[in-house]
Amino acid sequence: MKGIGVDIIDLERLDIENVHFVKRVLSDKEYQLFLQMNSSKRRLEFLGGRFAGKEAYLKANHKGLGGIDFHDIEILNHDDGSPYLNDENACISISHENKYAIAFVVIEK
Repeated sequence: MKGIGVDIIDLERLDIENVHFVKRVLSDKEYQLFLQMNSSKRRLEFLGGRFAGKEAYLKANHKGLGGIDFHDIEILNHDDGSPYLNDENACISISHENKYAIAFVVIEK
């Protein structure tokens, strides 16, 4: 199956102080990275990028929200800072601008 997906999120909708919500979105490894962020702005961008990335991945896989558990989708970073998914058939790009985060996913199988 091949697919593409895109998602955009208004960062102001996210509550980085709500630990339950943050842990619902992020995997354990992602959550550890989130805790290491040194500013609220960076944490918000990180969470928003992961949320948008996971939504875009679900769309690229032709799955609805809940079709794959967010914890099963993991987005980490290469040494150069570029993001990657825990699916070797998928490529992801994440960007932030002011109060928005956007992610684009392409799956080639």
